[in-house]
Amino acid sequence: MNIYRNLYVGESIKGKEKSILRKIKYRRPQLQAYVIVLSQKEGEQLEIYHAAMLLQPLYFEKDSWIVGIAASEWEAYELVRKIAEEVHEATKTLEMKKYIQERI
Repeated sequence: MNIYRNLYVGESIKGKEKSILRKIKYRRPQLQAYVIVLSQKEGEQLEIYHAAMLLQPLYFEKDSWIVGIAASEWEAYELVRKIAEEVHEATKTLEMKKYIQERI
């Protein structure tokens, strides 16, 4: 599990992201956190998971990149919208995965 250096953080958890990420890293349950990860599926860009999903070895052991963290599913969708707007403004496309991978 890798953390994107320019992590997108939801407004309601700003200042708590380091603590939440540390708990995810050490596989401690996070009941009120959602993560946005780069999809490893062909043709997909981003995926949203409840942080508890990362406790499962199938998800945790993947060479995944966490690019965003939010307190709720709704806030995670808002962060994806924010990422899409940023990418579109910078590239005139919606290739979020490619945009982020170029900055890793």
